[in-house]
Amino acid sequence: MKSILLKNIRAVDSDTDINCDILIDGGVIKKISGEIKDSADSEYDCTGLVVMPGLFDMHVHFRDPGYTYKEDIITGAASALYGGFTGVACMPNTNPVADNVETLNYIIEKGRHTGVRIYPVASITEGLKGERGKSSAIIRCLRPQEL
Repeated sequence: MKSILLKNIRAVDSDTDINCDILIDGGVIKKISGEIKDSADSEYDCTGLVVMPGLFDMHVHFRDPGYTYKEDIITGAASALYGGFTGVACMPNTNPVADNVETLNYIIEKGRHTGVRIYPVASITEGLKGERGKSSAIIRCLRPQEL
């Protein structure tokens, strides 16, 4: 992988708001400094641009499975990435409803290689009806380290 030098970029996070240069080598940030004089394979003037940590959207409707004519995991994840979102929580109003292990695993697997961390939100009632609760077995089977 080639090295990239981003010049004159604004870096923002919860503790920082600076104008700087950023050197990336092999896809890894190697240096952040007020002025980097190192050479790189590519150099870009990023005046007016901002770099920041990826955002997380707590409420998305990718509608996959079942309503993919509205949105699906692949197109939803691509849109999320384009907007700077690196993680999303998908609502359970799918068909079938995300109230079972099979549907939740389907969502996780389909999103695995999108570049976005996909977290399905499980319905706590069967079929989103608010009547009969679902077993906590769903929660036990989908531990965060497996996502």
